[in-house]
Amino acid sequence: MDSRTWAAISIILLLIGLVIGYYAGGAGAGGVKTVTKTVSGGAQTVTVTLTKTAGAPATTTTAASKKPIKIGVLMGLTGPWASIDGPAWNGIQLAIKQINDQGGLLGRKVEAIVIDTKGNEAETTAAAHRLVDVEHVVAVLGYTDTHWVLTAGPIIQKAGIPFITPGATYPLIPKRVGAFLACFGDNVQAAAMAEYAYNDLGLRNIAIWQDIKVDYSVAVTKYFKNAFEHLGGKIAYIDTFQTEDKDFSALIARLKSTKGVDGVYIGAIPDNAGLIVKQIRQAGVKIPILGEDGFDTPLLVQVAGKYAEGVLFTTHTSLESKDPRIVKFVNDYKAMFGHPPENAFAALGYDAMMVLAEAIKKAGTDNPAKITEALEHIHGFQGVTGEISYAPGQRVPQKGVAIIKIVNGKYKLVKMVVPKYIPPPEVGA
Repeated sequence: MDSRTWAAISIILLLIGLVIGYYAGGAGAGGVKTVTKTVSGGAQTVTVTLTKTAGAPATTTTAASKKPIKIGVLMGLTGPWASIDGPAWNGIQLAIKQINDQGGLLGRKVEAIVIDTKGNEAETTAAAHRLVDVEHVVAVLGYTDTHWVLTAGPIIQKAGIPFITPGATYPLIPKRVGAFLACFGDNVQAAAMAEYAYNDLGLRNIAIWQDIKVDYSVAVTKYFKNAFEHLGGKIAYIDTFQTEDKDFSALIARLKSTKGVDGVYIGAIPDNAGLIVKQIRQAGVKIPILGEDGFDTPLLVQVAGKYAEGVLFTTHTSLESKDPRIVKFVNDYKAMFGHPPENAFAALGYDAMMVLAEAIKKAGTDNPAKITEALEHIHGFQGVTGEISYAPGQRVPQKGVAIIKIVNGKYKLVKMVVPKYIPPPEVGA
């Protein structure tokens, strides 16, 4: 026999001896005995851990199987999206704590590797490469804005690693980069606001403000236009601005001078929603201001102050709900972070991690391909923000939409809407 064969036989004989000696020794003090031994032969190294509780059979696991399950997290924890990415990251941390407190997944702890990409293109691509090539994560959770998912997504997709976004709402994300959404699509939230504006507020002639630097804003305003016109409403005009703008006087002047406009729908990001609202109201414009989930940030009231009163926007859930899941989530979040959840994105982060955990359990392995396959078969998962199901060939759950109104500086639920008409995803392309 050659040396490699003898090495293999030596390993087997030593392992048999280890097991026999282990059982002969019985369980030690406290009823638990653990023996760890490393046996080397040639290029092979095998580490075996045997654990026995008195009266129970021994279990055998390789050292690799006890390593944490590593999950990558990409967020803009500083920069324009911090007020929604930050709470989403907190929600993920809460979910991981609860999972680990209950024994982890597949008998292993879960470890998150989070990278703050700061709303920067180069940081985003570098971070995605690091998670894939250096950290060797088995899945990635990331972002509450479409642009950054589309930036990091191709790198993660090429590596064959499942990617779930807690709050990026562009419904064409799965087609573009293969990621799963834990949230509803922009076509759904835009349709919900269009339906509410037309049926509940009686609006018929709405102006649209669109941030042409943000993929999300362009898409959600296109969906709103489609849905509102489908209902019989009219879009007076579409005005544009850019993310870095600080002076909206030209847009406001057109809004004031255009006769017959009875509302304005704005595609804003968290960093500028409050400023836009403040300037519109300071200029004396009193028509309804309608927004999307980019308005679901403490910055809306912090920046706009009293001028935020009456603003309406869509988001993923109401954290003031008496639903037992939401009440428990809010209480658990308070206990961990010392304050209530800042917005619905905290709950989305939590749900994204929990649905990933469910997929890992269903897969029975941390193999990325098997996790992706298990995600595709998620059905009826009950999350804080509603049920998550992925229909065959679809990676966007169909969920209800919360209409929120600012009342006395508080974010109050007006109603939940499941729109009757939903624009096709391609409308936002």
